[in-house]
Amino acid sequence: MSPNSLSERGRRFFRMIEFDQDEQLVGEIRKHPFGLLLIYLGGTAVSIVMLVVLAIVPALLTSDPTGTGLDIGSMRSIMVAVSFLLVVLTIIMTAIAAYLYNSNVVIVTSEKITQMIYRTIFDRKISQLSIGDVQDVTVSQRGIFAHIFNYGTLTIETAGEQQNYTFTYTPNPYETAKLIVGSHEENLKKYGN
Repeated sequence: MSPNSLSERGRRFFRMIEFDQDEQLVGEIRKHPFGLLLIYLGGTAVSIVMLVVLAIVPALLTSDPTGTGLDIGSMRSIMVAVSFLLVVLTIIMTAIAAYLYNSNVVIVTSEKITQMIYRTIFDRKISQLSIGDVQDVTVSQRGIFAHIFNYGTLTIETAGEQQNYTFTYTPNPYETAKLIVGSHEENLKKYGN
């Protein structure tokens, strides 16, 4: 597998890591599209609720229903503007969440595993682990959707002080685990313990 066979984001990420001449690219692990669908559904649901509020609440307001002398009708335009602003912010936040979700990637080579996780737009974590330091690879598939759409959580347990690698919404998690274990075994044959 060559670096050119990576996705666009994978190629951009690949330029950030150290890659030796004799090192072979084994695979790229991206997040399953089902998680992206959940992000879009959540953003759409919040936007619809806000649009309903935008449509219903101003219609319910009449001028001074309580007889207190407050002109609630004049607040309609403010409420419409605030509701519209909240809908726009929800759409922007959904787009940012989708971008961050799509930017998470794990690259497996014959020498190492590199994980790039975006927590926020300005908080990116890149971790590299020697493939020889892999102790165990665990797959967890919880829930009916994980089984129907074939995704799961991949946990790579490491030797030493480094934290375990956890990658959620991994597509084809059992095949991905086999890929990592196979690379680990090849590395052990080549370099020993």
